[in-house]
Amino acid sequence: MEEIKNRVERMYELAIHAFMQSIEAFKELDTDIAHDVQVTSEEIEDLAIKVEDNVFETIVRRQPVASDLRALATYNFVSHHIYRIGRYAYKVAHIVKLSVRDKLKHYKELESIPYMANLAKQTLDIAMKALLEKDLSEIDRLEELEAASDKETVAMFEEIVDYLKRMSGITTMSLYYIIVGRYCERAADHAFSIAERAVYMVTGKRKKLGIAYKGQADAGPH
Repeated sequence: MEEIKNRVERMYELAIHAFMQSIEAFKELDTDIAHDVQVTSEEIEDLAIKVEDNVFETIVRRQPVASDLRALATYNFVSHHIYRIGRYAYKVAHIVKLSVRDKLKHYKELESIPYMANLAKQTLDIAMKALLEKDLSEIDRLEELEAASDKETVAMFEEIVDYLKRMSGITTMSLYYIIVGRYCERAADHAFSIAERAVYMVTGKRKKLGIAYKGQADAGPH
């Protein structure tokens, strides 16, 4: 169990580093950083496979009790979400390489995307703390961070539309801005799934997160 937990933690360390580095690579259009990100992404995939194998082997050989079985299922579930974050980093790195190949340049200061990436990191840090340390004290902050991310996404889209009205030859880079911004948003979404599983692992109860701003607090059993 401890080995599996350690591998999940290592996966997260690699994934969040790769994701933030991919945003830096996009900001600077640096293919060297992009290459390193893609190498790390492949390492994350290898660890995800090992976690899955470890989980199934432990279930078969150890016949864990209910609480341990819940933890094992959670680790396997979370490793998949972390793997997806690593894939987003890989794809952003690929966008960097395409941009350099096609001699594209940024036509604006990148402010929204690094900010959204940082919001995603904050949400993921909270979710992983809940999982690894069984500390649910900051779970409620996820709602606030999600609202900030949604607000920034709308503002970025409106800004891009305004630039498209005034400038020509920026369509492809504008599309890349939207795609990378979407990866930041999706990374934060994974944090909610991880946090929900952390709550389940710690309390044995299922709680739906990410809907407080819609006037709901608990989805009940599902």
